[in-house]
Amino acid sequence: MVCVSERENLCAIKVGGSLLRDSRSYVETAKNIGKFVEDGRLPIVVVSAAKGVTDALLEVAKGSIERLNKVSDLYTEIARELGSHKVYKRVLDELELLKKIAYSVSEGYDPALQDLLLSFGERISKTLLVEALEIVGIRALELNARELIITNDIHGDATIDYVATANHLEKIVNSIVSTAAVPVIEGFIGATEDGRVTTLGRGGSDYTATSIAALLKLSDVYLVTEVDGIMTADPTMISTARIVKVMSYVEAMEAAMHGAKRINPKAFEPLEKFYSSTVHIGSWKLFGTRILQKIPSEYRGPKVIMHKALHEMPYIAIIGEGVSDISFVKRVVDILYESGVEIMGLQAYYYRPSIIIHVKKGSEASTLKLLHRKIFEEVD
Repeated sequence: MVCVSERENLCAIKVGGSLLRDSRSYVETAKNIGKFVEDGRLPIVVVSAAKGVTDALLEVAKGSIERLNKVSDLYTEIARELGSHKVYKRVLDELELLKKIAYSVSEGYDPALQDLLLSFGERISKTLLVEALEIVGIRALELNARELIITNDIHGDATIDYVATANHLEKIVNSIVSTAAVPVIEGFIGATEDGRVTTLGRGGSDYTATSIAALLKLSDVYLVTEVDGIMTADPTMISTARIVKVMSYVEAMEAAMHGAKRINPKAFEPLEKFYSSTVHIGSWKLFGTRILQKIPSEYRGPKVIMHKALHEMPYIAIIGEGVSDISFVKRVVDILYESGVEIMGLQAYYYRPSIIIHVKKGSEASTLKLLHRKIFEEVD
């Protein structure tokens, strides 16, 4: 068994599908992984399917041959442009198998078959990223999520069996450290003990990465996206939204429960249970948000504001440790009262890092902008 000190240079990096669009983006991703290696880190890379592939394969599971052809064309073109005949043939073989399975799809929903079809998105993407790493001069090691990530049998939203998965990871961590090759594993997918392919739910690659980090006791896990971090609000609605520099696990989980992008609520379960890795969220240029198990008292307060429709009763959610304190609730109510905003309901519990304000339908956008300006932009 490798001791903790020998793992100090290990970290986990999840590469989101939004970054993987064509052969150039795979090579760019490989170069950015290389920067971690140059800094003395040895990343375990968790890779998603290329952009749009998972959605396309969901349609394939419903019988769409058109979307199947689009997936095939995309991956074939990327493999061809990367230039390796061996990799090109591997991708073609995988696509041929995918097509055989897709052509067998009959009417009706088969969750096990859907998971099998979806798994090809990550499987092929892993092959392409390994080749891209080799192209930029980085030795790579392919890992197989279907052998290492053991789950229950809930197709479409499986939960990782941490004990079984930890046993598998412990068996390979020696070779990872000793060979110093960058291991690449599929995110989002796993398998039951008897070998049936499962998927971990949308955003499941985050869950894969944090599980690996927690079970191997890695200090850092990086979730790479197109933006520089978690924002105080949706920047498409509020142009003045800013990056949240530090959050706690409970704040991130609360935000995820209310639909925050770039956060998968299941991703924090292994971190809470086994080892509290620091989660870095951002782009290759800037990992602007750090998520810690606990945050210093000076970081308490509102972090994120968002709105959501619920049974024709939209609400505004303000997330952050301390926002359920009576002083903050009063501040919010005063802002709304002074601005003439009618509140349809309000929820705040001392044990939850959130306050929920129900507002009239049609007023949620203006109320969101008002509260963001008063809470996050204006300094007393």
